Amino acid sequence: MTIGIETPAPVLLQSLTRAGWGELAGNEWQGVRSTLTAIVARSRGKSTLEATVWQIAQSAGLSEKWTARCLYILEGLGVIRWTRGEIVEGKPRPGLIAIMKATLLELIRQAWSQSSTAWARRRAATYARLQRLKNREANIRRSRHAELSADLNGINRRGHQAAAPVIPNDIENAPNFVPRKEETMNQDSMLCDHGFINGAGNCPQCKRITDNRKADGRKRTKEARNAWRNMQARRNLARLDAQAQADRQAGSRQWQQEHPIPQGMSAADWCLVCKAYHPRLTGDARLEHLRQYAPGAYKVALAKMGKKEPKFEAYSPWRKR
Repeated sequence: MTIGIETPAPVLLQSLTRAGWGELAGNEWQGVRSTLTAIVARSRGKSTLEATVWQIAQSAGLSEKWTARCLYILEGLGVIRWTRGEIVEGKPRPGLIAIMKATLLELIRQAWSQSSTAWARRRAATYARLQRLKNREANIRRSRHAELSADLNGINRRGHQAAAPVIPNDIENAPNFVPRKEETMNQDSMLCDHGFINGAGNCPQCKRITDNRKADGRKRTKEARNAWRNMQARRNLARLDAQAQADRQAGSRQWQQEHPIPQGMSAADWCLVCKAYHPRLTGDARLEHLRQYAPGAYKVALAKMGKKEPKFEAYSPWRKR
């Protein structure tokens, strides 16, 4: 099929796509290709269409700002002629985009020329790769089972029973496709070691291994968390004990400054009843001291000694003797 100016725009775009896009190939031209495809799709086989940048962006799957930039590039390449929209009598009017088929045909010719060169290089590389292959013939592995025509193992045929075929287990001279023990698992393989698709989650063996690893990890994490919590508790307890000891020492020093010990006495001579230093009292002297400064303690001391508190009657000149 020969293409020309009269060829519809979708056919021209399809030819450019099959040719590999030519000068528009590459990651940096992805937005331009998507924008051109959206323009041709919205044109419905015509060479012109009315559309806004937002409509083209919706069809291209790009942002409005990036689509506008791609339209500027297509306009600079001469692929389209873009007449901006305007406001007429207070109503918005979309822009007019015309597809320049002559420029598009030139891009298609360049693309097919580059594609022919690329295909020639591809064929040469493929042929060279096929020539370097070592195993170009089928290698059918020998069966490990006994032949069907061999004698069966029985009680009466022990002496003349047929032996099973001996297959040498020579791993050094084995074909290239036989896996060795020292070979590691291919991480890029689509299948796991058990024949299931990697990442699908339907392999029971891989799932069991993963669950066991997760359980071990959770156990180790829980034990480490408990150990860290216990260590923090011990540190906090030691810090609180040290702070309490420091507070007691500071309080003792402050109390000694406020209550200096008189000369000739010791700290044991401090009386908690009268809050003063004096020699220790015993017997009736101690009871009298308690009665004077601590009536409650005085009653308790009398009760322990089995005595009763004496009652003193007030003197009255009118009371008979």
